[in-house]
Amino acid sequence: MFINDKDTHKGCFTEKDKQNIIDRGDTVLWCQQQAFFETMEEIFTLKEKLSSVSIKYMKIDDRTLKRYLKAFRSVDAAYEGILVTNAWRRDFGVANITRDTPGVKRVMETKVCEILNHRDKNQRPVAYVAVENHNMQRRNVDDMILYIVYMLETASSKCLEDGPDNVCILFDMKNFSMMCMDYTVLKSLYTIMTTHYPERLGVCLVLNAPLIFSACWIIIRSW
Repeated sequence: MFINDKDTHKGCFTEKDKQNIIDRGDTVLWCQQQAFFETMEEIFTLKEKLSSVSIKYMKIDDRTLKRYLKAFRSVDAAYEGILVTNAWRRDFGVANITRDTPGVKRVMETKVCEILNHRDKNQRPVAYVAVENHNMQRRNVDDMILYIVYMLETASSKCLEDGPDNVCILFDMKNFSMMCMDYTVLKSLYTIMTTHYPERLGVCLVLNAPLIFSACWIIIRSW
């Protein structure tokens, strides 16, 4: 079923349609159809708002708009979120960050993270984090933030057009120690993802977590 932008308005699914579906007992179908049309209407409205401004530093398509709408929960909030991210990408120079950027190269040498060739069972790209290779006393926060952005950009670019529009992050806690527990960098990752990569995290997995990590998790989950 294909729908033109001009068809995505409240009148495209009438009360009569709703009643006919409910009379057949297809209430689940009704809810699914209604949610679909409401989402399409919000996307259309958001597109109209964005048409009056210049968005040069991020890709805007229906999947991007859907992620922002889901994360920010309203057209106006999603609109503001996109403007904030566009300005941040411009000021931070996201397009110019590569594997040869000095800060990125320094962190890459620690082998703390890599994008796996394999995908998860839902065909998401997988970012594998070897926690034991991170030491909070030897890291540079600015380098880590550059590296986080580089890895998020790389992982996001590997999302399939016909698959999930998000990624899997796997934290391997093998040989974990408190020197690996870097709240500053982890909070930066959380802030960057929620503000500038909303709904890009499909699933986060923690492997080989020792008992001591349960105390750390109490702090992390409060964010």
